[in-house]
Amino acid sequence: MAQQKGTIAVNIGFESVFGTAPAAGFQVQVNSFGLKAQRAINAAATLTANRSPTQPFAGNKSVRGPIVIPVDSLALPYWLKAMFGAPVTTGAGPYVHEFKIGATMPSITLEVPFTDLATDKYSRFVGCKIASFAIETGGDGELVLSLDVAGANHSFENAAFCTPTAVALARLQNFQAAVTEGGSSLTNAKLVGFNVDFGLDLSQYTIGAGGVLGSIPEGIVGISGRVRTLFEDTTLLAKGAALTESGVKATWTGSASSIFELEAQELYYEWTTPEITGPQGLDVDMPFRAFYNDGSEASAIVARVTNGVASYA
Repeated sequence: MAQQKGTIAVNIGFESVFGTAPAAGFQVQVNSFGLKAQRAINAAATLTANRSPTQPFAGNKSVRGPIVIPVDSLALPYWLKAMFGAPVTTGAGPYVHEFKIGATMPSITLEVPFTDLATDKYSRFVGCKIASFAIETGGDGELVLSLDVAGANHSFENAAFCTPTAVALARLQNFQAAVTEGGSSLTNAKLVGFNVDFGLDLSQYTIGAGGVLGSIPEGIVGISGRVRTLFEDTTLLAKGAALTESGVKATWTGSASSIFELEAQELYYEWTTPEITGPQGLDVDMPFRAFYNDGSEASAIVARVTNGVASYA
């Protein structure tokens, strides 16, 4: 019998009904896919006439796990749409797709094809939402987005939920990054990171559904991050000490038609001071928390992708 290999691409589709696979979807590339379904078998507390354990009981189903994706300008918008909903698109080619925090998040179906087996099987996860994402830029490693995904249910199917449209990869890289802080270019940054938690409520198990989540409501979005720079002045330290509002924007530019941008327009830095760990050059590491108060973008985090695709509606 043939053993399944890990050389796979993932199918993603947007659900019109929560937990029901759609008729259309897209094939996207991933670095790793840790989303999995589980149901615990729990020990019962029932007492009997001997010391042998009694029959255990099953818990609810859990669909949860990490997915790591390469940062690019063609496939990334599908994941951003899953986080923020459909973007507002402007331009006439290249197009700029702007994603902001909306009132709701769409649910998606994710499917992994296992086609090395004697009989093809498709590992299908329905009712999925992005629980959080994280990205750091700096250094010379691969630029990736780390996702945490939650879902309602899983099944093995004999056929794919759709004939997916393959999406090409237009990779963006660490060395293509530029950072602005408080509206000015930050040329001594060593690392910039964003962490976004979409506040999903994963407690909505309903009676009679077989231990499956009946809904995954979204809550208040939490946005944090950090900026690490060479210790050349006390500008950022002073902002943290005085609780001065600032903003951070990271832009990765591959070409005029291949750009990704993340912006936190309003944020506060934590009050901190540099650490001395040796004789080498010192850094300033400034954690921050972003928010929306009166910023012109009306969203605590904004993602923009520039490419040649006319619409992600």
